[in-house]
Amino acid sequence: MTGEPNQLKQVIINLLKNSIEAMPNGGEITVNLKRTAPNALSIIILDQGIGIPTEQIQKLGEPFFTTKEEGTGLGLMVCFKIIENHGGTINISSEPNKGTSVEVSLPINIDNVKI
Repeated sequence: MTGEPNQLKQVIINLLKNSIEAMPNGGEITVNLKRTAPNALSIIILDQGIGIPTEQIQKLGEPFFTTKEEGTGLGLMVCFKIIENHGGTINISSEPNKGTSVEVSLPINIDNVKI
């Protein structure tokens, strides 16, 4: 499977934007890349934001569900769909007042990727 660079870029930009917006008083965002299997990798975005209540995490990615005052609820939905179309998954874990971790897992063609 070959990834569509502009779509994958859109996902990462949207996730980083969400992290920035979740830290109204500033904080740190960490992005890690790791090979999780011989033919898979994960991009992990960690922020020190306000976090997401547990009961809302399962709703993330649903059309029009948002935790933002000005949000449309479509950004994460599009991200989930793009990653699904690339054969991957998005997993979100969070704790209120401690931050959020978003892990994007994708298959890779080991002949074309050097990590």
